[in-house]
Amino acid sequence: MAEIRFVEHQITARVPELGNATNVIDAGLTIRIDPLTGHSARILHQGQLAPTVRTDLTQLTAPPPFCPFCEDKLEEATGVIDAAITDEGRIRRGVSAVVPNVLAYSEFSSVGLYDTTRHFVGLRELTPLLIGDLMCGLVAYARGVGGVRPMWHSINANYLPPAGSSVVHPHAQTAHDDIGTTAQRTLMAASERWPGNFWRDLIETEAGGPRWLGTRGRVRVLTPWAPIGFHEVWLVLPELRDILELTDEDCADLGAVLSGVLSGYDALDLASFNWALYGGGPHPSDKYGLLLRMVSRANPDPVYRSDVTYFERLHAEAMIDMAPEEVAQRLAPHLQSAVTI
Repeated sequence: MAEIRFVEHQITARVPELGNATNVIDAGLTIRIDPLTGHSARILHQGQLAPTVRTDLTQLTAPPPFCPFCEDKLEEATGVIDAAITDEGRIRRGVSAVVPNVLAYSEFSSVGLYDTTRHFVGLRELTPLLIGDLMCGLVAYARGVGGVRPMWHSINANYLPPAGSSVVHPHAQTAHDDIGTTAQRTLMAASERWPGNFWRDLIETEAGGPRWLGTRGRVRVLTPWAPIGFHEVWLVLPELRDILELTDEDCADLGAVLSGVLSGYDALDLASFNWALYGGGPHPSDKYGLLLRMVSRANPDPVYRSDVTYFERLHAEAMIDMAPEEVAQRLAPHLQSAVTI
């Protein structure tokens, strides 16, 4: 096993005290370096950046006169999937549905709805079954696209406007093309450079440590050393190279873990999130382990502070206010029924 080096730098700044500007105090900052990609993250020791108050979502989530993702409008408002991908038309698993995306994010793209019978589903209502069924449908779509030719696959989710969602009805999306994304190519290139298998080395190193959250089936759950977002959680399947290799059982396990994380987010008064599942590309490598990243986002509010600043957008570096070890500690009680430590 190659050694994983968890490098961090402790910085002390002299700043005026908040509320008492004539008094200068020492303020600490930790900069951590990701052991695989080399990207850095900044963890504040003082100050609050993430949401602290739960937003009243009643007005935002009220059913509108027309929603294309609700069951009574779904058939007329959405198309059917190309028969070259599936003969199901619209892929149904439980109350979930997968339909073609009307926006061309990739050569092939789909939209997956957790629940067509309800316009809005809250964090604690996104149950293991709802998420697992949705994941099964999205993987079925990905397999159909994979039958056209080998390419990059990803499954991704925005939840509420602060996470980039233009439709409140909770949904996820897939993307499939020959190019992949910057993050996918970076992860693959870094994995190839690692002397051995980074993902298996990571699991062996982190198991039982302060960032470790547990195991369910082939899913390993932890918080990352150097996050790219608030309250970040990783779900790693080190034995798998690509999304197309996921089984229905894997999808159910992912659903159980994601549901537990969302219950934890809810307990932290968070309301919005993103997650992304990165496939291993048209020529998957044994050196890559399938990764799902999940982060919280700012809470919806008429006037709110975006959690994306110049650090994130222009420097590709997260500025966060809670160490991954504390995130793991806060989320652990909500994952007790989903994982084995």
